[in-house]
Amino acid sequence: MKTDHLDLIQLHSCSEAELRQGDVISTLKRAREHGDTRYIGYSGDSRAALYALECGAFDTLQTSVNIADQEGLDLLLPVAEAHNIGVIAKRPIANVAWRNGHRPPTDAYGRPYWERLQKLKYSFLQRSLATTVATAIRFTLTAPGIHTAIVGTTKLGRFAQNGAAAEAGPLPKELFENIRTRWREVAQPSWVGQT
Repeated sequence: MKTDHLDLIQLHSCSEAELRQGDVISTLKRAREHGDTRYIGYSGDSRAALYALECGAFDTLQTSVNIADQEGLDLLLPVAEAHNIGVIAKRPIANVAWRNGHRPPTDAYGRPYWERLQKLKYSFLQRSLATTVATAIRFTLTAPGIHTAIVGTTKLGRFAQNGAAAEAGPLPKELFENIRTRWREVAQPSWVGQT
């Protein structure tokens, strides 16, 4: 990589039990102490992410936050803020699971989001794909405590579209609150963050 250090090393989807064991955290801390990395982060969701925030070892959290995955807004973001931990939102456009009118295969990556969105029935999802994706990005970036988001794509033209959505700024407060309210009305206890 032609560098003597990395800015951020992230531990991805490590279970709470593995975190509590301590070996992985100790190794990451040593890398930071030796100057191999400036920061260490945890990427995950739900209870494991909560432990990662509370253990005091990590500088950043990468977690799922989007219109179909809002557990982290209440469970994780207040704790991250209290511990001064940077938050990277993953899956900010919920795999664009609403773009298909049919149920994805059982093993499809975005299927849980598709199923949730069928129940959430956000009215804005009836608009054009470009508008709905922009709304999803802006929802995630409007969430208090989100510092940045990772939006994956296989199409180069989407970079400009996603950038324009981000530049449009926060969602209007009423729309943001409508999405949050609908989530609170419909979300099931099983709708935990998607690792």
